[in-house]
Amino acid sequence: MIVVVKIGGALIAENFDNVVNDITNIHQNHSDKYKLVIVHGGGPQINELLRQMNKEPKYFKTPSGFRTRYTDQEAIDVAIMTLGGKNNKRLVEALQKRDINAFGFTGIDGGIIEAKRKEKILVMINDKRIMKHGEYSGKVKSVHTELLQYLLEMNYLPVIGSLGKSEKGEIVNLDGDRAASYIANALGAEILISLTDVEGIYKDFEDKNSLIQNIKRYQLEHLMEQLAGGMKKKAYAALEALDMKIQTVIISSGLGDNPIYNALEKETGTVISNE
Repeated sequence: MIVVVKIGGALIAENFDNVVNDITNIHQNHSDKYKLVIVHGGGPQINELLRQMNKEPKYFKTPSGFRTRYTDQEAIDVAIMTLGGKNNKRLVEALQKRDINAFGFTGIDGGIIEAKRKEKILVMINDKRIMKHGEYSGKVKSVHTELLQYLLEMNYLPVIGSLGKSEKGEIVNLDGDRAASYIANALGAEILISLTDVEGIYKDFEDKNSLIQNIKRYQLEHLMEQLAGGMKKKAYAALEALDMKIQTVIISSGLGDNPIYNALEKETGTVISNE
């Protein structure tokens, strides 16, 4: 079965070797059961590089309560350097060192991910709705799978940075979780795994004993109002994935040993299903 795994930039920074070792183990020893496709982000690395350039990353709250990056011209240039450059190639390099034939690219390459550019975004500033122009983020519209299918058939491991191609051919920054959802749907993946820096979804984030191990789609919908920050965005992406053809989404910790294999075999984290 095809499994799409989303790896955030925080995990690339914090647990790089363990994640890469886990990918290697699955690709070398369990490829008869699982074919992996890796989608990665790079938020912390984008912020770090912006600050090295004496530019402060810009974030805003949307009217619906999501925290969003304002991707202006400077930010998209840095996103290209990070998602198409350092993060992508460091992952590919680490896998190649372990004799995994990783093939790294972003969604702009070959026009694999087509997106609609958000040229402006509505944000909240001092309790007022303000329209910010000059935005270079996008919403995925379609994913072309011919190259991805070929790579999988030839036993390459696709490693995809979350950039896309706008309707005008521009590079746009994509939400990594939502990009992974669309890629998984287009490939007919049965499972989407979103690795994060917490164990999964909690009924009460302050109570570490309140981890939700299994939840149905309709139950997650009712829980959405209680979620905040990055987890709310991940849960929203999970709902989007389940609205498509994906049967199971797992939100799980990418910290520690064997995070992907444990999510697949031991159902660690929060398992969200349509059934």
